[in-house]
Amino acid sequence: MTYRMINKKAGTFITGFIISFCLFFFSVSTSNSQVSRSVYFIEQVPSSAILNPAFHPTCNFFIDMPFLSSFYLGFESPFTFDELTKKWDTGDSLNIDREVVLGVLDHKNYFSFEFYSALFRAGFRIKNHFIQFNISKAFSTKFSFEKDLASLFLYGNADEQFLGKQFLLSNTGLNMTLYHEFSLGYTIKLADKISIGTRLKYLNGSFNVWTEKMDFMLYTGENSNFPITASSDILIHTSSTISSFNNMIRQISGYKWFDLSQNHGYGFDLGLDYEINDKVSVTASIIDFGWITWKENVKNFTSVNPDAEYTFEGFDVSSFISGGSFSDTVDILDTITDQFGLETTYAVYTSHLNPKLYLAGMWHFMRNNELGLMIRTDFTEEKIKPSLTLNYTHNFGKVLAINTNYSYINKNYYNIGLGVVFRLGPVQLYALNDMVVAIFEPQKARNYNFHIGLSFLFGKPEKKADMPTYTPSE
Repeated sequence: MTYRMINKKAGTFITGFIISFCLFFFSVSTSNSQVSRSVYFIEQVPSSAILNPAFHPTCNFFIDMPFLSSFYLGFESPFTFDELTKKWDTGDSLNIDREVVLGVLDHKNYFSFEFYSALFRAGFRIKNHFIQFNISKAFSTKFSFEKDLASLFLYGNADEQFLGKQFLLSNTGLNMTLYHEFSLGYTIKLADKISIGTRLKYLNGSFNVWTEKMDFMLYTGENSNFPITASSDILIHTSSTISSFNNMIRQISGYKWFDLSQNHGYGFDLGLDYEINDKVSVTASIIDFGWITWKENVKNFTSVNPDAEYTFEGFDVSSFISGGSFSDTVDILDTITDQFGLETTYAVYTSHLNPKLYLAGMWHFMRNNELGLMIRTDFTEEKIKPSLTLNYTHNFGKVLAINTNYSYINKNYYNIGLGVVFRLGPVQLYALNDMVVAIFEPQKARNYNFHIGLSFLFGKPEKKADMPTYTPSE
């Protein structure tokens, strides 16, 4: 079927449709949720062991109550709201500043949203051993995209920068993952100087979308009707505990928080804590090394005609502006969709978590004062993402500790964190944030998170001789 394109607006419409098509289907790799960077420096909080299983909680026994335990929510963006928008010269309306947006983007960029909730946690000490149990629920979603895709979206394929040139897309995608985690942690202290720890995990997947392969090419001709030639080679895997969209609402309403699936996986964490002397210690850990095999309601989508080229010569844009029927629109969309048609199969597949490496040093330079420096490296399929955090913690007696930190994350230097740990008797309450500026000036923030938790701690902690650290129950 052939249609007539009457102006560049039609080219922009086609571009928007193709981008929307890509965003709906393309994804990258399994991600995983996390907790705040701040908690790494507050060893008296049991949740610090989530980032380093070598840490000993400063008690003999702790328990986190169901649904009142550790809770984390985080978001990261490649640009701020101020960078994305500006006001018109007249009025208060906002518009997208294309040049500013493109100026802050790298070749590869991403948005991410993460949620982590520890449903139940408990641990106990036996001499120099500490054993912990954890049940948690994790959700993450990440959209990765290339700078050229943003340029295509903002300017349209009929812009002169795209005319007569091939546009290749291979690092853009949308990822979503939801799973339960059941873990057993073990820490042992050796010779009063070294602690090593590990955590073994059973993972049960609820939902996953993973693109194993995605190659997309777009070429806009230079003649007057701007014909578009495109090809794709796509392989997408999905799995969900929702078996059918026809009864999706009923399935969701009947879904239980602890419902498990046939999607089984395993993982482990490793950690090390070494005291160089009474004032200086170094730590290292690698977490979230693991995988999930997806079996339940699996669907795999693959291109019917990989690498086959299709030329779309346009349509009469007036049919969308006045007098056009819905059936005309559907015919056009069906034509494009058929050319990028996907074949459905039902093969089992395996996806992997994205490991994180932590390297840190702590200096207890005065009583009740501590400085810390941490380098965190995230390993994903598309890139390695390092970040740096400098932390200061001060303890006010036995009941209150406050920490503040500064981080370089995701090309952004505008990350100042603040955390509070409060303990009264056996009750310990903490609230942490790595990007507190986002609370007061959200339009200037690229990243935001918060981490809260409530624990009950019992027993006097094992005190380290002459070390000026926070031991609230002494």
